[in-house]
Amino acid sequence: MRTNKINELLERYYNAQTTEAEEKELKRFFMEEEVPSYLLVEKDIFLQLQASTYDAEVPIGMEDRLSKAIDSWESNEKHTIEYQRSKRSNKLQWIGSIAASLLIIISISWYNWGTKPIRKDTFATPEEAYMEAQKVLMKFSIELNKGIKQIENLNVTTERVEENILKQLNKIKK
Repeated sequence: MRTNKINELLERYYNAQTTEAEEKELKRFFMEEEVPSYLLVEKDIFLQLQASTYDAEVPIGMEDRLSKAIDSWESNEKHTIEYQRSKRSNKLQWIGSIAASLLIIISISWYNWGTKPIRKDTFATPEEAYMEAQKVLMKFSIELNKGIKQIENLNVTTERVEENILKQLNKIKK
């Protein structure tokens, strides 16, 4: 009958469901009483677990220090999240500014092109007109690609600078 209760207590102990009184009862059982042979392994494990744990008192002020540390970590996390949000909104503003600038340029170009008097037959043949239009579009494409490459380089540089700033901020916080 006694070993059945010990078996139940051991199962509850390993599931972290025992009270302090029940743990003391297990400790007393394994320390003082003759243990059945099938519980010898359990006795060794339990005594080793008990030997590795000790009753230590919490130092005075430890709760306050831990609370302050947790609050500090939470505050740092909030600042990091706010920084990332502002970084995203800055990128969106930058992209929006570029889009608006391109829209203005296209609108002005369209307006100027539409207000000029239409010339008839500026080129002798349609093939000449086609070739000239192809040259202009090619030049526009090349210039546009240069601008896109510069923007990509700027994005890479900006990301590197932001990473360096974050690393430095993290070092300062530590």
